[in-house]
Amino acid sequence: MDKIEFLKEMAKGWFGNSQQHSIHAQLLKQRGLNKLADMIMAESDEEWEEAKKVNARLIELGEMPCVEIQTYPVITDIKEMLEYDCKEAEEALPMMSKALSMFDDDYVTRHMFEEFIIDEQDHFRWVKGHLCLIEQIGMDNYIIEMLGE
Repeated sequence: MDKIEFLKEMAKGWFGNSQQHSIHAQLLKQRGLNKLADMIMAESDEEWEEAKKVNARLIELGEMPCVEIQTYPVITDIKEMLEYDCKEAEEALPMMSKALSMFDDDYVTRHMFEEFIIDEQDHFRWVKGHLCLIEQIGMDNYIIEMLGE
């Protein structure tokens, strides 16, 4: 896959993942899990912005972004939702790190992806921490922790 196709695929992925997180946040909020819903919605917003940055970069490079989104499942079980997110981040990190070498001749795009990798690492640690919390205190207590304003 060349650099431009990689960028287009990343934008499609982030747009799709943003929509998945937005739907998950709405489902969680409907169940009264406002703290978790707010955290998931913040991730949705961040992914949307990352996709927009990639599309803007494509335009700067003289390329045309595509208007497509990658599809993701809607998951209603909280633990499964977090496990899916954890797996996605765990798979994305090495792929994104490996792709950095594609942009050795393009400092702007490389720097943009270095920042994306840091964000993804933070998200991975956050999701992993919440899965550990569920393991330690149990799902019922976790749900109680995620209720609120």
